[in-house]
Amino acid sequence: MTVVSPHFDDVPLSLGQSLRDGVLSRCEVRVQVVFSRTNWCRWLYPLPSRAAVVGRWRRGEESVAARRFGYRWSAGPWPEAFLRWGAPDHERLLDATAELGAEPLVAEVAEWLVGLAASTSPAPELLLVPAGLGGHVDHRIVALAAAASLDRIEVPVAFYEERPYVAHLDPDAIGAQLAPLGLDLETHNVSAPVTAATQRLVRRCYPSQIDAYFVQAMERDLTAGAVERAWFPVGTAPEWIP
Repeated sequence: MTVVSPHFDDVPLSLGQSLRDGVLSRCEVRVQVVFSRTNWCRWLYPLPSRAAVVGRWRRGEESVAARRFGYRWSAGPWPEAFLRWGAPDHERLLDATAELGAEPLVAEVAEWLVGLAASTSPAPELLLVPAGLGGHVDHRIVALAAAASLDRIEVPVAFYEERPYVAHLDPDAIGAQLAPLGLDLETHNVSAPVTAATQRLVRRCYPSQIDAYFVQAMERDLTAGAVERAWFPVGTAPEWIP
């Protein structure tokens, strides 16, 4: 299985329980990070000049997570949003209503996804991509790219919900944010309820990223007994998906 991660950290944050003892634990998982050029961490103002230092730190965190959660990873070439823009803009970063149809990166990432599915050997049983929940522009770019190229990707495709964002969304908001994909989707659980042990492991792997927003989301997930979910185009889920 190939899981597409917008940034370092998104896969263990969103699918950590599944990696430990759910659907993903029964697969050979390869993680492809899209926006690997990064200058964001919670300790330093995200100056473009800090990208090299922060990038090395975050690659180190990802390598630790890969060992602890049991996957292999590689990185794509693109800079994340703050590096593309040259300055942080949190309101723009998480604008779930922003129109991205004319964003050139959507087409670029779409071609990359098609090539990724075709060139991976052996071919993955499933390509799992972010759903764009929470409105993060980088996540939405990948989700829209996958939806736009669905008929050219030669393996089944599903969209996973992203943490910490989904913990702060109600079902109506989730539905509204999935709507721009333009697909008829069905939901499948890919893990049992997320545990405190899994959350602690994620926090230890990514100290540069886990701020109060992440911690609050984790607390909400525990209180709600949340499970990790993926959305498949109707009728396309492989038989081994519950």
